[in-house]
Amino acid sequence: MALDESINELEMLESNGITAYIDPKLHQAMEQFGQINIDFVTQPNGAGGYMINAGLPGNCSESGCNGCS
Repeated sequence: MALDESINELEMLESNGITAYIDPKLHQAMEQFGQINIDFVTQPNGAGGYMINAGLPGNCSESGCNGCS
């Protein structure tokens, strides 16, 4: 979301010190899976970005994840 976009009709979501605004219907759908977590991750190649998880994380060693941090 761009910094100048309207947040009218969006719900505020806070996680790990990060504030985000989310469509209420999407928020409700994601909550069905459990707690919503937002985190900033940096991959081994130096690329980074925000990651949103709902529910408990899976086992990265089984899914082929190469160790995001």
